[in-house]
Amino acid sequence: MANLQERRDKSGRLISYSIRVHRGRGMDGRQLKPWTATFEVLPGWSEKTARKKAETFAATFEKECKEGLTSDSRLKFAEYCAYVLQLKEQRGTKHSTLLLYRSLTTRIFPQIGHIKLKELRADHLNDLYSSLSREGLNKRSGGTLSAKTILQHHRLISTVLEQAVKEGLIPFNVASRATLPKVEHKEVNYFQPEQVAAIRDALEREPLKWKMLVHLLLITGARRGEVIGLKWNKVDFENNRIFICNSVLYAPDVGLYEAAPKTERSRRYVTLPPETMQLLRQYRAWQNGERLRLGEYFQNQDFVFTQDNGKPMHPDSVTEWLKRFSRRHELPHVNPHAFRHTMASMLYFNGVDSVSISKRLGHAQVSTTANIYAHVMEEADQRNADILSSIFLKKA
Repeated sequence: MANLQERRDKSGRLISYSIRVHRGRGMDGRQLKPWTATFEVLPGWSEKTARKKAETFAATFEKECKEGLTSDSRLKFAEYCAYVLQLKEQRGTKHSTLLLYRSLTTRIFPQIGHIKLKELRADHLNDLYSSLSREGLNKRSGGTLSAKTILQHHRLISTVLEQAVKEGLIPFNVASRATLPKVEHKEVNYFQPEQVAAIRDALEREPLKWKMLVHLLLITGARRGEVIGLKWNKVDFENNRIFICNSVLYAPDVGLYEAAPKTERSRRYVTLPPETMQLLRQYRAWQNGERLRLGEYFQNQDFVFTQDNGKPMHPDSVTEWLKRFSRRHELPHVNPHAFRHTMASMLYFNGVDSVSISKRLGHAQVSTTANIYAHVMEEADQRNADILSSIFLKKA
């Protein structure tokens, strides 16, 4: 039978149970090291409840040990994290996401990678997050990592530990008890109508390809990778819409590659105004002319937007072109995502509901849209109040 031993803090409060399962003797007659586990007691549990839950966990743990189902109790966080990332790769997690996770482990492993899964505690994580706030860790600025970046480390750790809970390796996810840095919500940047007018006016003096690309960024609110991943067979001229189901991304280890959009709801139809469809027809005719002119040099892969040789564009080429475009026309800083925010903001200001906007943006949940554009919604509501005041309360 498994042996349970109480662990209490200095004040005498029950905090956990240490569980040991006897393994007997080896072939040489020596006593084998017992299987061990730790059962954490959650705040709010009475000692009677904690004991009962610990006994249930211990019985299951002992059964798994003797049936060979439990993992080596010496399994360390770094080893298990590598296993979870391998699982994610096998299950189709985006390459860019896996690259991010692996970059995060370069900061996580030196501090907690050596700790056994069953011995990892919330205070270990708190120490890690505090150390990530030190000066010099941000390679770009030389300063501290942002709270948002530290939170990315926490989410990876939590994901790994959640898998360990599912596999019965630990009783609960200790990341849920860690103290997280407070992330300040940044207001989204969007262009005012007069700025949009200035951008559109400047585009009239630019090549048709870039005029079309920026036009689609604004009208669709699509992500940069989604726009340059668009193919002609996904443009529905008959029904005035496009189907977004592909992105072109870049990773240092593989170069340019195509991937499914960010989430399942990112696969979506986006209806376009007649003016946009007419511009697309004009642009397609121009591109066909270029393809004929360049002959075999143009490697047609059906992309709407391409390099000169017909191959897909690099995502950063869009960002870099917009920087030069801004300077050339003395415009405010223009980046691809600002068009996405501008489209959503203008729809809110014109009374469009969150569900419709979320669908157009391809967000996985409407709550995501509402959280990102909370201040825009407040501003739109204030405008509505001003309109109602002018209609009903203004003196004749």
